[in-house]
This record gives sequence, structure tokens and C-alpha cells, in this order.
Amino acid sequence: MSTLYKSVGFDLTTTARTTIYTCPSETETIMKSIQTVNYGGSNVDLEVFVNKSGTDYDIAHHTVGAKVSLNAVDSTIVLEEGDILKLEAQTANAISGLVSFLEVRSDTKNPI
Repeated sequence: MSTLYKSVGFDLTTTARTTIYTCPSETETIMKSIQTVNYGGSNVDLEVFVNKSGTDYDIAHHTVGAKVSLNAVDSTIVLEEGDILKLEAQTANAISGLVSFLEVRSDTKNPI
């Protein structure tokens, strides 16, 4: 088994639900934070979703004030193989950020 600390940046350039991260095969991922900032001039509603087996689950909803930063998750999130983290903002070109997480990868000798 191996572990990797990683991060992924994002910029929500559309109001459509956007895939930010997909948990790789033979991996479990521990999401530590979804640090966001509203670089726009007005409040923006932001929603966080996790897709499990084809179903999107709405797990967080925040209104992010203009020029305000926010951690969009209230607690640690665990993703399993194939799970997808998605974000959706009511306003395009206003929200950007960084997702920080730990990937725990299985191997043939030490499956998770």
C-alpha cells in the first residue's frame, strides 16, 4: 500500500456541474479541504457533489461572499474507487480554488 499527498486546482468557468477529481482504481481518497475563493464582485452560491455509482449527492452548499475565501467542506470526505468530486457555482468565472487530499493506493500484496 502506498500513500500520496496531492492537490488539484480548479477555476469554475461555467455554471454547469464540473468534475474536479475522480478517485482512481484501487484507491481510496481522503479529502482534507476544498479551499475556494470568490474573486468576483458579488455573492456566489457554491454546491459540492460526490457522484457514487452514477448518482450525484449534494453534500455541501455555501454562499461565498465577494472577495471571500472558504473551505467548502465541513469535515473530511472519503472517496472510493470511481467516486467523482464535482462543484457547481451559480455564477461563472467567479470561483477558483484548490482541493487537497491523500490517496491511499492498494497493491497486489496489500489490498485496501
